[in-house]
Amino acid sequence: MKISLFLIITSLLFCKLPYSISLKDNSSAREVEDGLSSNGIYDIEIYDDSNLFMGSSNGLNIAYYDDEDNIVFKYFIDSNLPEGGNPALVVSNNVIVVSGVKSVNTPIGTQSKGTGVSYSLDGGNSWNFMPQPTDKNNQLDPSYVNKWACPWGPFNASALYDSQFDCNSNCLDCVQNQSNCMMYDYIEWGEQDSILNFSVTTDIQNVSYGVAVLGDYIYAASWAGSLRRFNYMNQEPHWEVVPLPMDNQDFITCGQIDESIYQINPVGNYVDNYDCGYEFDNHKVFSVFSNEDTLWVGTANGINKGIVGIDSCIDWEHYTSDQYGFYDDWVIGFENQLLEDGTTNRLWAITWDRQYSGSHEFYGGPPSYTDDGGQTWRVVEEFESKDLLTYNISSTLEKIYISSDQGLFFTTNYSEVNLWDELILPSAISTQSVFDSEYLEDENHLFVGTGQGVCVYDGATFSCESSNSDISNTFYAYPNPFDFNNTNQLTFVYDNDESNLDGEIEIYDIAMDRVVKINASGISRWNGNNEFGDRVSNGLYICKYKHQNGNTYLFNIIVVN
Repeated sequence: MKISLFLIITSLLFCKLPYSISLKDNSSAREVEDGLSSNGIYDIEIYDDSNLFMGSSNGLNIAYYDDEDNIVFKYFIDSNLPEGGNPALVVSNNVIVVSGVKSVNTPIGTQSKGTGVSYSLDGGNSWNFMPQPTDKNNQLDPSYVNKWACPWGPFNASALYDSQFDCNSNCLDCVQNQSNCMMYDYIEWGEQDSILNFSVTTDIQNVSYGVAVLGDYIYAASWAGSLRRFNYMNQEPHWEVVPLPMDNQDFITCGQIDESIYQINPVGNYVDNYDCGYEFDNHKVFSVFSNEDTLWVGTANGINKGIVGIDSCIDWEHYTSDQYGFYDDWVIGFENQLLEDGTTNRLWAITWDRQYSGSHEFYGGPPSYTDDGGQTWRVVEEFESKDLLTYNISSTLEKIYISSDQGLFFTTNYSEVNLWDELILPSAISTQSVFDSEYLEDENHLFVGTGQGVCVYDGATFSCESSNSDISNTFYAYPNPFDFNNTNQLTFVYDNDESNLDGEIEIYDIAMDRVVKINASGISRWNGNNEFGDRVSNGLYICKYKHQNGNTYLFNIIVVN
């Protein structure tokens, strides 16, 4: 997606002026359409106390109140926003940041692709776009000479080779067998300029699942791209890599990284048949969150607490569940709760584990929290016994809300002995899954994001808004929701006829990972199983149909177990 820099954005970048813009007053300045862009509302963030931005499976939405206090829903059509769905959204004061993801066909099958990060400094009236963070290679930049290094070391001043052949000839793995080199470069960090970094040269599987704002920087948890950031106050910002501790490191100090043993490598160098190697799971970054001068980063190997110095360099402390007591080491999100006394901060983390059903890997788990800055953690035992899958956490001074595959739960002044209540959704929402919620205190309204739209609760009744924009009349499936208690298969329809199917159907989960591929010819059905023969879990699934004539259609399926 191409970007043009708006004059107003450029001037604001130079001036660094504080400003506050009301969505109600400026809604006409945006490129928007009425309604929701998608029924799948994954992320809700409050802007300016009475307005909301909502990330979905098909682009960014806003909600605000008109002059008669009616809630207005609109979605953006701005070309400076990232393509596809929104895996991450954050609002920090006047800065709004959103990332994008879509599925693409590759030689090894359908994969997720990051489509970049966009940010606004004026309430969403104009947007600035940053492409998905990648490192250079000579296929993209002929002036750049690829460098190669052995992932097993040694990591010294001569670690980089111009020739891959020469590098391979001098590369031994952990069992002293000749191994293959990978593409690396050096990065600068904390006045060190020879920190070895695995070169991520593609946006495939390089998805920004988390974004955060701290100081003048926007941070992105870019999974295959590890942790990246850029200074959004610069006229021409650029991505830079942020070093994190390796799996076996409890901390790293800015300017004191041991370059002889350290590398950034979200891929890993493990030898499957031997008990040696290194997974680099702490460089597989899934979430990032800011609070005051502290940055919290969740990975596939726990939690990292970063203290940002006056020079914007970061000292890190690395926590794992075995050492500190949170549920497990797959950490997909954070939320800061200011307790009722108004001074005590409680940090929540969405802590999943990785389990297996047959040959299929899936994730789940209850949230964990700390009241002492990460030194000790506790798990919500009530949710652990429910086998809950937590999606999001939000809070007010009085309540904490947990969005999950089993509904929306809340409690007041949470302590270990408190019980959680469930907010029962209206009958218009037939799925249990709730992806996110936010409470607007000024309006006394709770916004609830589901796979069938967004519902607003005023303390007594619900009103729900759904979209038709991502439901094609040409292609759909029934019954929807797909309830295993009532049926064992779902039937697809094309051009008003079940026998008209002629093409390929792919079904994805909310992370845009493919669940199953169906060669559709004539009457075509899905039994609710994934490619491994395991029944899928509750939630929203995105169905993509490509007809033999080349036309492509999208349809959302709700699965209820």
